[in-house]
Amino acid sequence: MKRFSFQLLNPQYITHYVLIFFIFTLFLTDCRKSIGAGAVADPGDLLPKKDDISGFKEKGTTAIMNDKNAVAEAIDGAVEKYTGNGFVEGVQQLYSNGSFDVDIHIFNYVTDYNARAVFDDFYPSTPDVLSQGIVNVVIEQGLNEAFALYYVRENIYMELIVYEKSDFSLNILKLYYLNIDGKINPSF
Repeated sequence: MKRFSFQLLNPQYITHYVLIFFIFTLFLTDCRKSIGAGAVADPGDLLPKKDDISGFKEKGTTAIMNDKNAVAEAIDGAVEKYTGNGFVEGVQQLYSNGSFDVDIHIFNYVTDYNARAVFDDFYPSTPDVLSQGIVNVVIEQGLNEAFALYYVRENIYMELIVYEKSDFSLNILKLYYLNIDGKINPSF
């Protein structure tokens, strides 16, 4: 059995330890991670990547929402509904194919209960239910010039809005939902 060696405390090794600590600290501060116990994933990690949905590209930069002011800047209205119920953080990103835009909002609410409470707050008056159970997905059909998809799974609440009302735009909305859902639960 080998005993502890004080050679590890040698000044030459301490320099290495400080360097490793510095690199590790830089890595942690550069990476934005969702905080809160039970987080399925960082909402930013769930956003579709380049070319995930053919023909669509990111439009603008991702808005990171980690307080009421950031939510108010990224989303019009209902700030209190979004920032209650254990809100940790969210992201908003616009995607475009040149003809129409898809607006994605993804939020982390720490627990399934909190995320479902927000889902219930935004439940549409004219829903088309796509999924009910572990994953709840509804599409709001009653908007004049858009479709909105509302989604909840575990601690993640999501809204996707497409600003065109056609069968093609509705199918694109479903592709985005399936892309993101596959990142939350890759077994499906």
